[in-house]
Amino acid sequence: MFQSLYIKLLVITLLIFFNLKNIFADETLIGLNATAKHYCNCFFISELNEEYCDIAYDRLFTVSLNDQELTEQLKLVEYTIDNEEKEIKIEFDKYKITSKFSENTGCYFNN
Repeated sequence: MFQSLYIKLLVITLLIFFNLKNIFADETLIGLNATAKHYCNCFFISELNEEYCDIAYDRLFTVSLNDQELTEQLKLVEYTIDNEEKEIKIEFDKYKITSKFSENTGCYFNN
Protein backbone atom coordinates (compact mmCIF):
# COMPACT_ATOMS: atom_id res chain seq x y z
CA MET A 1 0.00 0.00 0.00
CA PHE A 2 2.76 2.45 0.92
CA GLN A 3 4.77 1.45 -2.13
CA SER A 4 1.78 2.18 -4.38
CA LEU A 5 1.27 5.57 -2.75
CA TYR A 6 4.99 6.31 -3.06
CA ILE A 7 4.99 5.49 -6.78
CA LYS A 8 1.93 7.67 -7.38
CA LEU A 9 3.51 10.61 -5.55
CA LEU A 10 6.76 10.10 -7.44
CA VAL A 11 4.98 10.11 -10.81
CA ILE A 12 2.97 13.22 -9.94
CA THR A 13 6.09 15.03 -8.72
CA LEU A 14 8.01 14.13 -11.87
CA LEU A 15 5.15 15.35 -14.06
CA ILE A 16 5.08 18.64 -12.21
CA PHE A 17 8.83 19.17 -12.55
CA PHE A 18 8.87 18.26 -16.25
CA ASN A 19 6.01 20.66 -16.96
CA LEU A 20 7.31 23.42 -14.69
CA LYS A 21 8.53 25.44 -17.65
CA ASN A 22 4.91 25.81 -18.81
CA ILE A 23 3.89 27.32 -15.49
CA PHE A 24 6.21 30.31 -15.75
CA ALA A 25 5.47 33.15 -18.15
CA ASP A 26 7.46 33.29 -21.36
CA GLU A 27 9.41 36.54 -20.87
CA THR A 28 10.28 36.77 -24.57
CA LEU A 29 6.62 36.60 -25.58
CA ILE A 30 5.69 39.20 -22.98
CA GLY A 31 8.47 41.49 -24.25
CA LEU A 32 7.41 41.05 -27.88
CA ASN A 33 3.79 41.75 -27.03
CA ALA A 34 4.82 44.89 -25.14
CA THR A 35 6.97 45.93 -28.11
CA ALA A 36 4.11 45.51 -30.58
CA LYS A 37 1.70 47.34 -28.28
CA HIS A 38 4.19 50.19 -27.75
CA TYR A 39 4.71 50.78 -31.45
CA CYS A 40 1.01 50.46 -32.23
CA ASN A 41 0.18 53.10 -29.61
CA CYS A 42 3.07 55.32 -30.65
CA PHE A 43 2.35 55.29 -34.39
CA PHE A 44 -1.41 55.02 -34.64
CA ILE A 45 -2.73 56.63 -31.44
CA SER A 46 -0.07 59.23 -30.66
CA GLU A 47 0.83 59.65 -34.35
CA LEU A 48 4.51 60.17 -33.55
CA ASN A 49 7.41 59.62 -35.92
CA GLU A 50 9.56 56.49 -35.97
CA GLU A 51 12.63 58.14 -34.44
CA TYR A 52 10.73 59.35 -31.38
CA CYS A 53 9.02 55.97 -30.96
CA ASP A 54 12.40 54.19 -31.05
CA ILE A 55 13.88 56.56 -28.44
CA ALA A 56 10.85 56.13 -26.17
CA TYR A 57 11.07 52.36 -26.61
CA ASP A 58 14.73 52.27 -25.61
CA ARG A 59 14.07 54.38 -22.53
CA LEU A 60 11.07 52.31 -21.50
CA PHE A 61 12.67 48.89 -21.79
CA THR A 62 16.06 49.83 -20.41
CA VAL A 63 14.42 50.97 -17.17
CA SER A 64 11.62 48.42 -16.84
CA LEU A 65 13.40 45.12 -17.55
CA ASN A 66 15.79 43.57 -15.07
CA ASP A 67 17.15 41.03 -17.58
CA GLN A 68 19.87 42.81 -19.56
CA GLU A 69 20.16 39.95 -22.06
CA LEU A 70 16.43 40.08 -22.84
CA THR A 71 16.64 43.87 -23.17
CA GLU A 72 19.41 43.52 -25.76
CA GLN A 73 17.45 40.87 -27.67
CA LEU A 74 14.32 43.02 -27.77
CA LYS A 75 16.33 45.97 -29.13
CA LEU A 76 17.23 43.79 -32.14
CA VAL A 77 13.59 43.04 -32.95
CA GLU A 78 12.46 44.38 -36.29
CA TYR A 79 8.88 45.41 -36.84
CA THR A 80 6.84 46.07 -39.95
CA ILE A 81 4.37 48.94 -40.15
CA ASP A 82 1.31 48.44 -42.33
CA ASN A 83 -0.30 51.88 -42.54
CA GLU A 84 -3.21 50.71 -44.67
CA GLU A 85 -4.26 47.98 -42.23
CA LYS A 86 -2.93 49.98 -39.25
CA GLU A 87 -0.91 47.03 -37.98
CA ILE A 88 2.46 46.44 -36.39
CA LYS A 89 3.90 43.01 -37.22
CA ILE A 90 6.82 41.40 -35.42
CA GLU A 91 8.43 38.10 -36.34
CA PHE A 92 11.11 36.89 -33.97
CA ASP A 93 12.34 33.33 -33.64
CA LYS A 94 9.17 31.20 -33.38
CA TYR A 95 6.87 34.13 -32.58
CA LYS A 96 4.60 36.10 -34.91
CA ILE A 97 2.89 39.03 -33.20
CA THR A 98 0.42 41.46 -34.75
CA SER A 99 -0.96 44.50 -32.98
CA LYS A 100 -3.80 46.16 -34.87
CA PHE A 101 -5.34 49.59 -34.35
CA SER A 102 -9.07 50.22 -34.50
CA GLU A 103 -10.89 53.48 -33.82
CA ASN A 104 -13.32 51.64 -31.54
CA THR A 105 -10.94 49.50 -29.50
CA GLY A 106 -7.50 51.10 -29.83
CA CYS A 107 -4.56 48.71 -30.20
CA TYR A 108 -5.28 45.03 -29.78
CA PHE A 109 -3.58 41.77 -30.65
CA ASN A 110 -4.77 40.14 -33.83
CA ASN A 111 -4.19 36.42 -34.44
